Amino acid sequence: MAAKYPPYVNAYGNISKLFEEIKKASVPAKFTNNFLQTVLGLKSTSYRAMIPLLKKLGFIDQSNVPLKAYKDFRDNSVSKKVMADCIRRAYADLFQANEFAYKLKKSEITEKLSTITGTAKDDKNIPSVAGTFVELCKYADFESKPDKPKGNPDPEEQKRPKQPDQNLDLQNNKSNETVKKIGLSYTINLNLPATTEIEVYNSIFKSLKEHILYEE
Repeated sequence: MAAKYPPYVNAYGNISKLFEEIKKASVPAKFTNNFLQTVLGLKSTSYRAMIPLLKKLGFIDQSNVPLKAYKDFRDNSVSKKVMADCIRRAYADLFQANEFAYKLKKSEITEKLSTITGTAKDDKNIPSVAGTFVELCKYADFESKPDKPKGNPDPEEQKRPKQPDQNLDLQNNKSNETVKKIGLSYTINLNLPATTEIEVYNSIFKSLKEHILYEE
């Protein structure tokens, strides 16, 4: 059974040149051999193996169309975080064996990869895998915590029941108390009829009390 190797290229010494040129050039509709040669100026046939590497890193899809990681990597403010995230996914088995794999020496990485893949100590591909990993890590920052994506709420946060806003309740209570304390005063002018019948006045004031001055 053939060994399952993590992403690698034999000419891993050219990796730095590839990513430097990716940052300089505009994003292509498709990342092709022609783009490598004519736009990036990487004419050596050894660079052709970089296209499968970019696919395994999640920089381009199976149709060679640049993905979000490719575009974000060109932004120097997040470039190293993007690369670190891609490396962690592409070399998941290595990070599972040692979460600080990026701090290991090349010889230690080679030994760890040999154990993970079950290959012989003299396997010809393992040094290239280790070399590729080391070169990629030069463009990564594994210490910074990834930023939470904007506009996408934390799934764990969504599961938590929403607690009532105590400050808001307090404000509402104060508002209600204020409303209760507010009173209205008004002046009523009456034009009373000229009469000597006291019952007429009694009827007027009784009606006034029942319909206007009554308070709940």
